[in-house]
Amino acid sequence: YTSRDDSYFEAYANWQEKRHGWKPNIKKMSYALGVVPSLSAIVKLFSPLSGKVMIQTPVYPEFYDVVEAWDRTVIENRLVEENGNWSIDWKDFEEKARQASLFILCSPHNPLGIVWERKDLERMFSICKKYSVPVVSDEIHSDLVFHGKKHIPSALIDPDVITCISCTKTFNLAGLQACTVVFSDERQKEVFDRYWARMDIHRNNAFSLIAMETALNEGEEWLDQLLAYLSDNIDFVEEYCRKHIPCIKPMRPDATYLVWLDCRDLHLNQEELNAFFIQEAKLGLNNGGDFERGLEGYMRLNV
Repeated sequence: YTSRDDSYFEAYANWQEKRHGWKPNIKKMSYALGVVPSLSAIVKLFSPLSGKVMIQTPVYPEFYDVVEAWDRTVIENRLVEENGNWSIDWKDFEEKARQASLFILCSPHNPLGIVWERKDLERMFSICKKYSVPVVSDEIHSDLVFHGKKHIPSALIDPDVITCISCTKTFNLAGLQACTVVFSDERQKEVFDRYWARMDIHRNNAFSLIAMETALNEGEEWLDQLLAYLSDNIDFVEEYCRKHIPCIKPMRPDATYLVWLDCRDLHLNQEELNAFFIQEAKLGLNNGGDFERGLEGYMRLNV
């Protein structure tokens, strides 16, 4: 059986402080198998049966799954697109917050690559406080930010936000299955830890302990080089589409390694669009319709 030294969580805390100006308390940190399993557990443990959970679409498809798996109802605050830029519909956000028993935030946003500004985070959390809606923030892409933008940890704005962090995206270590969840409420942490312990899956595997700690303590130079490489790849996609396939319009992300493609000028429905990319372009992209039900004309590209 493996055990965790304090050095494991200290590596996460030091990394967050160095990269993002946030020093979480290691005594408030919990281990879990991954961000998606953590979100699933948080929905189960901290929202009422048959309750409503708000997400901002288009968004990572598993957000739907972790809500509906526990017989909760998804309510969508659909982000609004105008001339290639996406923003929050604030009137709708407040209307949905009135109904919600939990809000799952994606920060930075997948698939749009939005790095939320302080004013947006403050407004979202203020509305959630107004209606007593707890917030959990998926910040797994927080290290993959460029174009002069800066990720702001949600807990710096509102310490009550439950934050899911991991270096698995940062260093391509997802196969080792580990993430860290940061709580401010000790009772919530106890409930969360007990949930995993009852299934006897509350221990890291030995490989993840050394790999995560080593990456966080020694991987900063590598990450800085990666960010420049990712930024160049995104520039290439943008320029290539502009010159050769102007009917496909990529949204320029400020975070993640993902590009959201607006393919509406191809005049194909979502099924036809997906088939076109697989059968004609020989590209297995992510179907945009999975990120918002009923959405037509978009695909997600991994650069």
